Amino acid sequence: MFVRGTFKKVGILLTIAILPFVFGYVLISFLMFSAIAFLMQFFRDPNRRIPLDGGLIVAPADGRILKGKIDCVKTVGYDDPLMEYVLSPGERGILVSTFMSPFDVHVNRAPISGTIVETKHFSGKFRIAMGSVHTENEKNLIVIDSEYGKVGVIQIAGFVARRIVQYVEVGDQVQTGDRLGMIRFGSRVDLIIPYENTELMVTEGEKPTAGETVIALMQKKS
Repeated sequence: MFVRGTFKKVGILLTIAILPFVFGYVLISFLMFSAIAFLMQFFRDPNRRIPLDGGLIVAPADGRILKGKIDCVKTVGYDDPLMEYVLSPGERGILVSTFMSPFDVHVNRAPISGTIVETKHFSGKFRIAMGSVHTENEKNLIVIDSEYGKVGVIQIAGFVARRIVQYVEVGDQVQTGDRLGMIRFGSRVDLIIPYENTELMVTEGEKPTAGETVIALMQKKS
C-alpha cells in the first residue's frame, strides 16, 4: 500500500520526532508527527483493479482529490512540443492532461501494454502545474509501443514537486496498469494517444483513477 522504502524513512523520522517530546517540546513533536502523516498519505500506493480488455487505454495518473481532475483534452500534431517522440510526421494525436493535487496518489501507471521504446528527461522550471508548464517545466517522457500504436506519458513537475522518479527503462515490457514511476509532491501527467484509430471515453472535468479509469478505446490499424 506504500511506495518501497516508505516505512524505513518513516521509522527514522518517527525516532527524530520523539526526541522533542522527551524534552518537553510537545508542540514541535506534534508538528513533526503531522508532517510524517502527510508524507505517508503522499507515498501511498494502493492496488488497483486493472481492466485487461484489448485496446483499452487507462488513466496513467490520479486526479481525484480537491482540484485534481482531467483539465485539458485537445488535439495535437507532430510539430507540437515533444510530439515528435510519439507521433509520425503528419499524424495527429489526442492529449489528455490530468492535474494531480498534493493529496492524490502520485504513482503513475502504464496506460497500455507494450514495449518502452523511448524515455527522455527534460530539465526546466518548477512553476505551478498550470498554463505553460507543458513547455517550461521539468518533465519526463515515456513512450510505449503497443500493437495499437505508440502511446506517450509525460510526467511534469510543478511548484512543489521537485523530483520525477522513473521505474522503467527502454526495452522493458509493461502490462496495462504496471507502475511507470511517480512525481513527488503534486503536478500533472499528460497522456498522448493516436487520433485516427481511437474512441475517447472521457471529457474535461472528470476525476480519473490511475490504472482503472478507461480513457479511450483503440482499434488496431488496418
